[in-house]
Amino acid sequence: MMRGVVSVVIAGGVGCAVWAGLTNRVPLAQAEVSAVRPIAAHAPQVIEAPADSDRDRRARLNARLQTMVREGKGVRLTDAPRAAPQRRVENRRPVRVATTPSRAEPAATFAPPAVNPGATPTVRRAGYTPPTLDLKTPPRVPDNDLECLTQAIYYEARNESEAGQAAVAEVVLNRSRHRAYPKRVCEVVYQRNSRTCQFTFTCDGSIGRRAVNAVAWARAERIAREVYEGRSASQLPRNSVNYHANYVRPSWGQRLSRVRQIGAHIFYGAPLNGGSTPGAYEPIPAPAAQPLFMRNEALDRAYALVTTQMAQATSPEVGATTGS
Repeated sequence: MMRGVVSVVIAGGVGCAVWAGLTNRVPLAQAEVSAVRPIAAHAPQVIEAPADSDRDRRARLNARLQTMVREGKGVRLTDAPRAAPQRRVENRRPVRVATTPSRAEPAATFAPPAVNPGATPTVRRAGYTPPTLDLKTPPRVPDNDLECLTQAIYYEARNESEAGQAAVAEVVLNRSRHRAYPKRVCEVVYQRNSRTCQFTFTCDGSIGRRAVNAVAWARAERIAREVYEGRSASQLPRNSVNYHANYVRPSWGQRLSRVRQIGAHIFYGAPLNGGSTPGAYEPIPAPAAQPLFMRNEALDRAYALVTTQMAQATSPEVGATTGS
């Protein structure tokens, strides 16, 4: 009886193992082995937690957000524009805005030219338009060389850097030291002839056309003093007496050696073939030799004696007397 029961139990266990192997797609041999293998008494059992779905995670996050909103720890997201935070301004000192430049220019000594109501307004055109020169109206030439040098810097290079403005002043001083140009700075700046003027601003109506910028005028005077008194580093050679803007192409530029370019101005040196520089004095031709007449008493007596002797030699009475 006992043997029969054991046989039935064994047969039932083998059948269960075969059925489990078929359902789990495990080979029959492995299923049989696992069926008869005893389970360790102290083996730990691992229980896998079910994986959270996206819906569960979103639900938990939404619940946390709802809790934060109820507790005042967050704000609800909306499409409305965010209001600017209100700043507390009480007990705050007023902010002072600096109105003076970082480097204050010294006060100008020379008054800038006054505005001329009758000056011709500037006509803005595309490209470069040669200025109209007035060579008939005599200019008002200042008496102070520093004032003339300040005018040259302001009207020729006020939009340039300080190095470019100082270079223009150097050209003016180099001309005053050159034998082919006037000796005084004002005569150099206002030099002109029947065809043109050496510095265009002196004859194209720039002076007095519009109000002078006070800061730029004071800067031009400071640079003029530094160059005139030799307190600024030289940038050009002593023979550099010509320059022009980079938007013009004068014919004389090909006859001079190019020194350097500073900003919008190109500076030149000595002539390439030993000729004359533009703007130099034209040599005055020497007058033709004229006969020189001198009156001398000795020459007058000698002339009278020779004339008397010639008259006696040609007289017949004198000839007869002499022949007797």
